[in-house]
This record gives sequence, C-alpha cells and structure tokens, in this order.
Amino acid sequence: MEILFSHLNFPAQFGAFGAYLARQGWSVTFVTEREGVTPPSGCRVLRMTPHRAPTEGVHRFARPLEGAMINGQAFANAALAAQRKGLSPDIVVAHSGWGAGTFAKAVWPRVKYVSYVEWYYRHPPVDAVGAVPGGNDPDGRALALARNAPTLMDLAEADLVLCPTRFQADQFPGWMRDRITVLHDGVDTDFFTPDPGARPDVPGVALPDDAEIVSYATRGMEPTRGFPEFMRAVAVLQARRPRLHVVIGGQDRVAYGAQPTDGKGWKARMLDELDLDETRLHWPGLLPRRPWRTLLQATHVHVYLTVPFVLSWSMIEAMAAGAPLVVSDCAPVREAVVPGISAEMVDHRDPEALASAIARLLDDRARAARLGQGARAAAARLFAASSIYPAKARLLGDLVR
Repeated sequence: MEILFSHLNFPAQFGAFGAYLARQGWSVTFVTEREGVTPPSGCRVLRMTPHRAPTEGVHRFARPLEGAMINGQAFANAALAAQRKGLSPDIVVAHSGWGAGTFAKAVWPRVKYVSYVEWYYRHPPVDAVGAVPGGNDPDGRALALARNAPTLMDLAEADLVLCPTRFQADQFPGWMRDRITVLHDGVDTDFFTPDPGARPDVPGVALPDDAEIVSYATRGMEPTRGFPEFMRAVAVLQARRPRLHVVIGGQDRVAYGAQPTDGKGWKARMLDELDLDETRLHWPGLLPRRPWRTLLQATHVHVYLTVPFVLSWSMIEAMAAGAPLVVSDCAPVREAVVPGISAEMVDHRDPEALASAIARLLDDRARAARLGQGARAAAARLFAASSIYPAKARLLGDLVR
C-alpha cells in the first residue's frame, strides 16, 4: 500500500503513525512546508513551497481561504513533480483547514482522500477566553463561516473523515458528524510509563531533594491553555509552601488565541503582575522527549489547563506516565479523565480554587498516587498507539480495498 501524508508542519500528527506503517511494509511519503526535516526510517519527505503570501488588502473574510489555496497549489506542484517521477499513492491523508491536500484528486483522480479535521469554527466560539457579548453578531458569524471554507472544500472531496476526539467532532454541524470517524492519533504508552523512582532530568533545572515539584507544559504561554491563571495559583502556593518548585515547559509565545496588542508576552506580564520567588520557577523551554518523560514520572502534581478546545497530547502523555493530575473541568478533558478517579478537576478560572486543588494532592500523596494509577489505566485503555495504529491501518486498508 502506498500512502502520502500532507501537513504544513512535520512530524505533527502523522509522523509516528507513518513510521509505524513503514515498518509494516507500506510505502510512506510525507509532504510538508517545513525545511530540513529528517524522515523516519523507510519514509521520504517532499517539500511544498508556497510561491507567495496572501494578497495585501484582500477581504479579511477571504484571507484564510486565499492562504489555503496558495498552500493547496504548493502541494499540487510538489505532487505533480513527484507524479512525474512515478509516485502514485493509493491514499492521501491531509490535515484539513490549511489547503495541505485540498487538490490531491486534481493530481490523482482515483486516489482515496482522507481529510483529517481538527476544528470547526462557530460563533460565539466555544473556545472563547472570557465572556462573549450576548446577542447576534453578524460579523462574528460571517467570519467563522468563512474560516471554515477550506475545511468544507476538503470534506467535499473526502472518502473518509478522521477526527481525534468526540468533542472536536461535535463542533461540526450535525449533517457533517455522520461522516466523521472519531479515532485518536495515539500516544506511545509503552514509552510514557510510570517510574516511581524517577528523578527529573531536565536540562538547566536543578531541584532540591526535598522539593515539592509541580509541572506545567504548553506549546505557548497563553490564556487558551490557562497560563495566567496557573501563574496566579503559583503565587498563592509559593506564599504558603516554601519547598514548592515549579517547572514550566514551553515557549514564551501565543500558539492559540489572540496575540497581545502591546507586544508583551504573557510570561512577562505575569512576572510583572505577581510577587513571585523566581529562584523556585524553572523555565526549560520546549523539552526533548526523554527529559519530558522523567519530569512527568517524577512530578508530584502535573497541571493541565485549557478552555474547551483541542485536547493536548501533553495531557495524555502525563496520564500515561502516571502523573497525578490537576486539570480543567471542561468537555474535552472529561472525555479523557474522570474526576476523583483519574484526575482532580477544577474551574481553572479561579486561581484560589486551582491552588487548593494542587495543594490537596501535595498534602495527600496516597490520593495523588491513586489518581496517577487511574490516569495511567485510562491512557492505556483509550489512547495507546499500540492498539490505535493497527486499527487505523486496517481502516485505511479497507478504504482502498
């Protein structure tokens, strides 16, 4: 079987699964905009290069669609060049919404096209940070509909639509949901495992032997992932717990949500706002895979916060490592954990309540251990790549056959 994955980034959601398929004897190609990437063993990578940015001054409703069409043209050009050299995939799997594979059937009319969808924009947005003004907002509704146009084009061509969680699939209109197969990307629960004797091995971070370790990780430090509320809770905890040390993985940027208008990132804002002991705050940046695992194995409490939005792999990896979890009480998180069984759940908009939830697990290590065991069991049952990858391979094989 010959399969092509297309995503603006790499490896993104497809890298590990593509490597698995290659080990099963599939011919695997990745197409990406990213430069300088090394393909997994047995795979190859092709680059797509957009020839220009969206037009300056184009109607703001049309800008996302024009960007996706430029990306789609870049994909098609790369695909045509590869076709002339003999590439003829049975299946193209593309990350929808950005044009990454929209024109796959223009190049290979008989190919089976799989649309991987992550989000459908609505108004008022379910992932809003803070209150949304009531009443009808024609401009907001129109913009949300226009942002969905690239995804709708992909759905029109798709032979199969994949979505990683039920919460994400439920954002789509009812008539579309019937076409969506919910199947998670899969997490390597054979790598992310509990180790009660682990000590953090995080570059640049030295922790005292008696430290109470609280961890938090995010691609970007932003309100969508509860970063300001977490830092306010840390200020409360630092004032009460002199042995508390907090390790915050991620980059000082906004990955999701609106960019700050004053040019100041949320890390700087929180350090200005709060009276914090910075000697007990540790900022290792984006963590490599093994140090990230040891942090999760050794942490006394791992905190995962989010508004109702795409569920992060980081939370599931923390579950698999058996980390005691304090998490946001919202729909996508409840799809993965059960309050009191596999996590402590809290309305993270209340920093005092968040601090209290963290303190309870720091004080009750037996309860923390039980929650960690429950989280590990849920991760192995719901998200293990060792069961999801074979199921997804069968699904794709059946699509062709």
